[in-house]
Amino acid sequence: MIRTTFSLALAALVLTPAMAAGQVVTLGSTTGGATSQMGRAIAATVSDLSPLQMRPQEMANTADYMPLVNAGEIDFGISNVVQLWFAHHGQGMSEGQPGPDLRAVSILQPFRNGLQVRDDSDIRSVEDLRGRRVPAFPDGSLGDHVMRAYLANGGLTYDDVIGVPVPNFPRMWDSFREGTTDATIDVPGSANSRELDAAVGGIRYVSFNDSEEARAAMQEWLPQAFLTEIGPDSSLPGFPEPILVNAFTYTFFAHAAVPDDQVHSVAQAIYEGADALLATGPVWGGLNRETFAADVDVPFHPGAIRFYQEAGIWQE
Repeated sequence: MIRTTFSLALAALVLTPAMAAGQVVTLGSTTGGATSQMGRAIAATVSDLSPLQMRPQEMANTADYMPLVNAGEIDFGISNVVQLWFAHHGQGMSEGQPGPDLRAVSILQPFRNGLQVRDDSDIRSVEDLRGRRVPAFPDGSLGDHVMRAYLANGGLTYDDVIGVPVPNFPRMWDSFREGTTDATIDVPGSANSRELDAAVGGIRYVSFNDSEEARAAMQEWLPQAFLTEIGPDSSLPGFPEPILVNAFTYTFFAHAAVPDDQVHSVAQAIYEGADALLATGPVWGGLNRETFAADVDVPFHPGAIRFYQEAGIWQE
């Protein structure tokens, strides 16, 4: 009896810290880049502001963990809206691999990206890319879709340009730096854009066409993307005049079967911790609580809907 009582007491001591720490939930994220940075910041915020402890499960690519969230093997995930939309609808980058059990939780900040050339280049419009050297990514990858969308904005395809094969974004930037491509994809104001600005003697962004036809052509490759203007700004290299760049939001999502109360707690923590997220770095620029429940043609989790109704930002 004494031995049994002692064993139970010891087990209680062992289990108490785990119980006090809260229930653990998992978050699919990448091993590097902006997605990793955002995933870690959200995991810390949720762990601090909710009864849950969120643990990032980092993998090489979004495509690696998106199916695991859909299968319920990982609870939550973070990605740009393009990849979430494709995954939920089984199109584009997720052709033949639909994710019907993916549910939106929070629609986060816009991620701006644009067509970058050297400052002394004679490329002044997307149409000027005709016959020029541009990066060519593996078919079906995110880079492939972004570059095809850029070309489509000017009524072009890869048949109209010289594709220079690149396996990933870092190699694409190396090619631009080395002069083997005439244009590249980049993020305005990023550390990388500043490094290229110094390396090639100045960069400049090329404005996209804002006609309804041009925007629709881009969205064939990047659903839910939109154009936004960046004005002349000395703090951002490459903007001597107002330039239209591409943008798409980042999204936070969950498996449909994650308990409503858990999703409610996560949505509330992200909402209440928005200021803390903004303070972690410029990657969060444009984060706005009022757009957390924006319609992106992916159904919201009921737990998130309940919180946004309580917060007064849900629109039927």
